Amino acid sequence: MKLMNSVRGHIGKQPLLFTILFVLVITIVLLVTLATNSTNTSAAAESTPLHTSRNGVLDLSRWSGSTTSVMPLDGEWEFYWQQLLEPIDFHSSSTPEPSPTFEQVPEAWTTYRMANDQVLPNRGYATYRLRLLLPDETIKGSTLAIYPKSIASAYRIWINGQFKGGHGIVGTSLSNEKAKSFPNVIYFETESKWNEIIIQVSNFSQRNAGIWQSMELGTAESISWIRLLRVSAQSCIVGIFLVMALYYGLVYLNRKKEISALLYSMLCLSVGVRTVVLGESTALYLIPDMPWEWAVKAEYISVATTALLLILFINREHPKESIPWISKIAGFILPCFILLFLLTPARVYTYYLTPFAWGVLFPSLVYTLCMYVKSVFRRKKGSVISMIGFLFFMAFALNDMLFYTVHLPTEDMLSVGLLIFLLTQAYNLSSRFSSALQQKELLSSKLQQTNQQLERTVEERTRSLQQSNGELQQANQKMAEFELFRVRLLSNISHELSTPITSIKGFAKALRDGIITTEAPKYINRIYTRSLLLERMIHDLIELTKLETNQIQFHMQDVHLLSFVQELFQKYEWEVEEQGIHYRLELPEEPESQLWRAQLDPIRIEQVLSNLISNALRFTPPSGTIQLRLSLEETPQTETGFTAWMYVKDTGIGIPPEWHEQIFERFGQAQQQQQQQQPDRDHKGSGLGLAICKEIMYYHNGHIGVTSEQGSGSEFSIQLPAWKGG
Repeated sequence: MKLMNSVRGHIGKQPLLFTILFVLVITIVLLVTLATNSTNTSAAAESTPLHTSRNGVLDLSRWSGSTTSVMPLDGEWEFYWQQLLEPIDFHSSSTPEPSPTFEQVPEAWTTYRMANDQVLPNRGYATYRLRLLLPDETIKGSTLAIYPKSIASAYRIWINGQFKGGHGIVGTSLSNEKAKSFPNVIYFETESKWNEIIIQVSNFSQRNAGIWQSMELGTAESISWIRLLRVSAQSCIVGIFLVMALYYGLVYLNRKKEISALLYSMLCLSVGVRTVVLGESTALYLIPDMPWEWAVKAEYISVATTALLLILFINREHPKESIPWISKIAGFILPCFILLFLLTPARVYTYYLTPFAWGVLFPSLVYTLCMYVKSVFRRKKGSVISMIGFLFFMAFALNDMLFYTVHLPTEDMLSVGLLIFLLTQAYNLSSRFSSALQQKELLSSKLQQTNQQLERTVEERTRSLQQSNGELQQANQKMAEFELFRVRLLSNISHELSTPITSIKGFAKALRDGIITTEAPKYINRIYTRSLLLERMIHDLIELTKLETNQIQFHMQDVHLLSFVQELFQKYEWEVEEQGIHYRLELPEEPESQLWRAQLDPIRIEQVLSNLISNALRFTPPSGTIQLRLSLEETPQTETGFTAWMYVKDTGIGIPPEWHEQIFERFGQAQQQQQQQQPDRDHKGSGLGLAICKEIMYYHNGHIGVTSEQGSGSEFSIQLPAWKGG
């Protein structure tokens, strides 16, 4: 009894010292437990020959190969340092087979030691090779799959002599390597008994190097199913984080005094970002072209942001237990690391992971746990469940710190611990909000309730009236737009269609009255031609009127200009060359041109270029040439700083300079043809195509123009704002 009183008295006098000691004891126990589990796991793996390769050979002759079994490709692989070898290098009769060393997989190659006991550096390149002995009953050509989770930082893989892809670009230096390492399922057809896996790996971009995470082998069905389950589980966890972030963000918006709700919302969002770019990398399903560099930045920045928000949150929730100077230090150091992660490449900041994890994150965890322990001793409401949730979080955080510093062969599990911790905090916040609401209800009088009900009714009525007025205004606006569209369309039809209708009536009357007899088929064909022109003219008038009255919705997208122009060229290549006209495509040769992008509606821009190509085709004789050209220029005076020019050039009859402006007006092209006294052709246009092109370019903040001389061909150009992207 006296001993207990003495301990209680000591705790009362030195609470901070006791809590620090308590935290250190828990930490040591967790580290020992994790290390013990790691040792047991490794020993179990080594004692099972079915799961472990020896001297670059994995004997799976006793493997059942069922649709539910998955085998880890762990153990000793053949390893060839500073060599990028392909299957031909191992099976060529003219050269001796390379001499390997045998190294453990999965492990970063920085743990390997060469013959002179030298530790390998992070940067370099190598080739891994593993031979598989499959069961006798395995059918040649049956489909299996392997599942590499993360190979740092770029790799290519061959299975049974066939190239099966990879991620990134493997190089022998930083300049010719492109890093990219995400989970990937690779399918292959088996050979009888012996199968071979060759993996080229290079790393000049980050701290981790080589095959540092386990690879799995199984049937195509089992690997695909495992991948689907893992992605679904990760998506579910991310969805929970996002819903919690949205909910407490709305709580803050409705009550600006609840700073804790804002911090909690941002904390959930930060954790969600980290979760979506790690593990199964669910972000790739949403953003398939996500650069590897930015995925790694998102991972590191989200971890630092989570630590900062966690300290701010705990200080806000437990102000009496917090230590101000620790908060100030964290508020300075963590943003500095965030800037480091943001402004430097992965080949720089990833080397700071160990000091960042153990010098910044671990003290932050210890400080936060101290705050929860102190709040428990002071019997603050909800402190016990908060501390329990944080203990789960801390255990999983220590697991990840050991895992990513290559001290523990487990998996990334911080998201699970964070989910448990955040759920406990959500419970506390919800409990506090519920208590506040109950107190408010108890203090409210019947008169206040009546007034609130009356105000609510008035507010609802006002909102309903405002909504009705808004709907009426929208309806009136739409009716006005429809009326303008109707009036302009009728005016255009009555004004512009008189000429083809008059021609049709004249030819028909001449045929009816017998004035035309011997050349009747010719004039019947002219009536048919005028009918087609009339139909095209009506369609173009409707579309042009819609453009002028804002009746058409544009679907703007970010488009790679080079691939867009190439695809468009291929669409018209057969049609142009079928008429005996040469068709040429000219694209910029600079490597940077692959990065040029523009914001445009692909269908509408294709409509413009299609119209220009059709016009060129119409006025270019056989054996002539039509050229489609793309030019990319820097224009500092524009908003985006860059401009894309697309040219359609032909060797046709040309256009007089005095017609260059008029052809882009209504029926300008048709009037030009009449003044030049060109013969009637079956594919004659309506005269509205260039006017439609002009309206489309107006909506794109672009421009369309022409350069031409009569008899020397024409060159139409369209101008679009552009930029350089990834």
